[in-house]
Amino acid sequence: MAKTEVLETTDAATPAEAGASAQAAATSKYDFTKLNTLAVVSLAAAISWVGAVAGVITGHIALAQIKRSGEKGRGLAITGLVLGYLYIAGSIFFGILMLLFRLRGWVGADDFGPRQYGNYGPGMMGQWGNRN
Repeated sequence: MAKTEVLETTDAATPAEAGASAQAAATSKYDFTKLNTLAVVSLAAAISWVGAVAGVITGHIALAQIKRSGEKGRGLAITGLVLGYLYIAGSIFFGILMLLFRLRGWVGADDFGPRQYGNYGPGMMGQWGNRN
């Protein structure tokens, strides 16, 4: 058996009322008061490299709150999580890559590394290692 729906239509009596109802519909498109605050914080923190860990933590908390309360902002929380995890993974990857380069001697020598490129230290003129 098919369910039938009756749609109610309200016609505005005057053009002023029609304009007012159209303006009210346009301004009430999105209710920002129903947006989860931690979802916004997650995205804002995860944009920077420094706040990546905070973005991940607040993103997970925001997703749990959104699931429990039905608030909006799930997409913001997920974007904050993705960006935060990408920054963390990229930092780990480039840290390991730099460590491998230092161990292989592919980066410039300093007082703590090999001297295959000469006696160049971290000083401006390269004289830091020459302490006679």
